[in-house]
Amino acid sequence: MLVTFTLLRYPLRGWYRAFANMGRWMMQPFRAQGLQFQKMMGCGRNFGLVPDLSAYAFLGVWTDEQAARQFFASDRWRQVCQGASETGSLYLAPLRSHGSWDGQNPFGPSAGARSNGLPVAVLTRATIRTAALPDFWRHIPQARQRLNAHADELLLALGVGEKPLVQQCTVSVWKNEKIIDQFAYRQSGHKEVVRLTRERRWYSEELFARFAVVGSEGTFFGKPLVLELPDSTSVPSV
Repeated sequence: MLVTFTLLRYPLRGWYRAFANMGRWMMQPFRAQGLQFQKMMGCGRNFGLVPDLSAYAFLGVWTDEQAARQFFASDRWRQVCQGASETGSLYLAPLRSHGSWDGQNPFGPSAGARSNGLPVAVLTRATIRTAALPDFWRHIPQARQRLNAHADELLLALGVGEKPLVQQCTVSVWKNEKIIDQFAYRQSGHKEVVRLTRERRWYSEELFARFAVVGSEGTFFGKPLVLELPDSTSVPSV
């Protein structure tokens, strides 16, 4: 299995293309050999409520690398990218995941894989209960500050979502898995948020997953998505 996370950014005058692409995808999701799960999502500004209308994300789960590359070379994908000022993709190998997304775990059960020193991506996704929305969003600025405090260890951090306010997803890329464990299990502020999600039942559905970043291509806001891979032009086996 291979997971791809692709970011597309459009210039000011090209936003209408992005809206059109989102509409077409919602009416008719992509059909491609080896594509097992897919989501097209919008991006938020700095993990906040304000959408970034210039940026969108596509998540794909594939049987293998060849299937992903065939799709990204297809006419349908070229239409999506038409008018984009830049695109960037992460190629991800699942390490472990738990929870559900639309009633399933698209990344499969944990197979005990190791990151082998590669950068690690963390994906969290949740459907927020309507009654919990004010309480949830009130804590977002604190969560953002905690991430900003780890800027030296973070290679990328984005808030994306399927539906504004209600269905939210975060993707962060860290230098290595040890740093993630220190942030998740030793930082009191993060543990406090995790405790609140359980006590106050913020989510009706949630998923947490980790991936080894095995490849990175393209740019986003003028910078490579990940700078520390030994070879950003190919996807090595993990």
